[in-house]
Amino acid sequence: MPDPSSTAPSLRDSASQTHPALDRFLALPHSGERLLVVDAPPCTGAQQFAHGWAGRPDRVLRWEPQQARWTNGHEIISRVGALLEEDDAGRVAVVAGPRAPVGHLAAAFPARTVNVRDMLLTEAEIRALASQLMTQARASTGTGGDRQDLPPPPLPLTPQRIHRLTGGWLVPATILLTDPRGFQAAERSLYSGLRQWLYARNAEGSFGQVAYLPALTEQVIDRFSPRGLGPLPSMGELEALGLIVRDATSGWFMPPLVRTCLRDSMQEDHPRLVPELHRAAEEALSAAGEVEAAVGLAVRGRAWRRLWDLLLEYWPDLYVQNAPALAAAVKYVPRVDLGGMDATGMLSRLLSATTADTIRFSPSAAPPDHAGDAVAHQLRTTTAKLYLRPDQQALTLGMIEASHLRQSGLFAESADAVLRLQEALGVALGFRRVRPVMAAVVELQTGISLHLADRLAEAETAYEAAYRRAEHGGVDFVLADAAGKLALLCAQRGNTAPARQWLVKVDKPFARLKWGRSMVGFAAELARVHIALTEVNLPAARAVLDRLPAEPDTDEFWASHAALLARVANHAGRSDEAARRVAEWRRERPSAAQSPLAARLFAEAFLAARMGMGDRSEMPGWDQHQSLANLEALRCLLADNPDGALRALRLPVRTGQRHRNKAAIIGVLTLSGATPETADDFVVQRLATIHRHGGELEDLAAFHLLGWTPVFRAAGMLDEDEAARLARLPSPTLAVPSAPVLTPREREVLQSLRAGMSRREMARRTYRSENTIKGQIRSLYAKLGASSAAEAVERARHFGL
Repeated sequence: MPDPSSTAPSLRDSASQTHPALDRFLALPHSGERLLVVDAPPCTGAQQFAHGWAGRPDRVLRWEPQQARWTNGHEIISRVGALLEEDDAGRVAVVAGPRAPVGHLAAAFPARTVNVRDMLLTEAEIRALASQLMTQARASTGTGGDRQDLPPPPLPLTPQRIHRLTGGWLVPATILLTDPRGFQAAERSLYSGLRQWLYARNAEGSFGQVAYLPALTEQVIDRFSPRGLGPLPSMGELEALGLIVRDATSGWFMPPLVRTCLRDSMQEDHPRLVPELHRAAEEALSAAGEVEAAVGLAVRGRAWRRLWDLLLEYWPDLYVQNAPALAAAVKYVPRVDLGGMDATGMLSRLLSATTADTIRFSPSAAPPDHAGDAVAHQLRTTTAKLYLRPDQQALTLGMIEASHLRQSGLFAESADAVLRLQEALGVALGFRRVRPVMAAVVELQTGISLHLADRLAEAETAYEAAYRRAEHGGVDFVLADAAGKLALLCAQRGNTAPARQWLVKVDKPFARLKWGRSMVGFAAELARVHIALTEVNLPAARAVLDRLPAEPDTDEFWASHAALLARVANHAGRSDEAARRVAEWRRERPSAAQSPLAARLFAEAFLAARMGMGDRSEMPGWDQHQSLANLEALRCLLADNPDGALRALRLPVRTGQRHRNKAAIIGVLTLSGATPETADDFVVQRLATIHRHGGELEDLAAFHLLGWTPVFRAAGMLDEDEAARLARLPSPTLAVPSAPVLTPREREVLQSLRAGMSRREMARRTYRSENTIKGQIRSLYAKLGASSAAEAVERARHFGL
């Protein structure tokens, strides 16, 4: 078969053409050497490069060591010396064959050496070559002389694509520029010359092993140790030989044409080693953190057992790098049991809602039923057995258990499950059975379950542990996610200063993320809204909310988003809208809205909205939450009820800085009985001292209604801009709402709720359908402004019903 490079019309008279890389080489620093030694195979355009250097064909020598008289180099040295001594003092080039001892020439004369790496074309040089070939084509068809104004036709293959395919090897690049369908010809042009060239340097063929590595880094090469052949080359050696090329990010890639040639040669010379090369490649890639490449290799090789082993060991790495790739890989794995459970099936279901940039949370539409959840009970039994000797497998199933419970609306049970998981992690770490990324993901998932269960102190500890482990393992996904969730949690606990500090820690790891940016950034954005509201900066809060979905979506922290939307509406004077939307969210997502965190946030938002509407009635459940207790104390203060205010200040204990500050201010005003007109210096200084220690502008907003803003301004607690922001807040008219009028059916339902009856029991007792009872309960809730049975009973008591 003829050499493709000899038959391609674009390569005719190649010796007379200037090599596209020659000008770049000539621009490099040098000492005026006149001898060039070209140490590269023909498919780089070696002869063309040499002719461009020497300028005359008779000053280019071809040195093939198999020529008997040139074997030891004496003859070639004599010939070169004669040319260099000629009167015209021109340049000389020697094109060395594969086994030529080029060091002899370098020792005999001052010489420059050009190797494969120097001759590979850049994208810009391929683009210039394309233009040159187009000009030649026009000239050959008679259209070039008088129609220079015509634009060149578009290239079927871009220079960037050709560079990626060929790595810049001249002959195959020229073939593809001439014939974009000429992939086989391009491969053939490279195959023979490259094999001869490499065989002279690596007779055992070990260089070809690297073609089985889809990702190439120093770490991967260091860990790649297949059995059967000689030592591997370094990255520097591979680059000098043109087998790998630098990309735009200063990484390396192996051109597909080079990879094909190397793999074909390995298949021909060492077919029995190919399975071992696949195994060693997967092991090296995963050990070096290139898990996605290792998984892809196993999928392409249909090695399902190896794929599952990789996923079981390294799925956290793939999850934080590219969860869609993990979801796709899991689908390939046949059923694999962990402790008798279909682990692959459960993992696949959990990942089924993975999109390009997030994982959608899909809570069950059915009411939570832990007693009837057979999967939950089986998971509990299995994890208990595996935790006796915990390892990666046990921790994986533990996270599956926690996720299943959350999706089933069993948030308290999920919190209990992750505490058991956390204990198992501690034991596994003691035996060094867990890698840092797995430990970081376990702590992150623990924090999420505890957060949604409103066990915020424990969640904060877990998130902080996740952050520390992610720092140790360099896991940007967990660093950014844990920092964002810590910022949100601190804001929700009333600790704004640490919330701001955690937000600062989000930015750098977040900027490096390749997947999951919208999901990871969600909690941080919610924290930013919190902080904007604490500063009574509604434009800033709206600007952040505009970057989020207009309505709460399927993120697990959707209720935090919803509560903030209600708070913004309330701050803007649309308290009725805030209360209505909270009621709608509770009705539309009954299971997800019952998470302890969602229930508290919705109660706070709803009751604050009710207060903004002028409702002075007692806050239901105020003794259960710090923020509600402060609302109740404030309500009593506004209603001139100091005994009620003091009662609400006693319990529960305030742990958040802002909750403590607000309670302390209410306490000073209640005990002193001071008003803006009668407050003495002691009271004012006491208020200023309290506010100075972690107070926020929003903490003073309620007291603006009582006329305290000028006092605060005079005491230095506010600046002019902050006073203006408070002045723009709406001022509700406080009034006692009249009791709603209930129908006989609604009164009957109310009595049943007081008796603790379920809908089914009500239906049986009254001989009505459950749907009818459901509608009557909804109507009752709407009239009472309640969202639960307990709240409806309490509101009815307040109205004397």
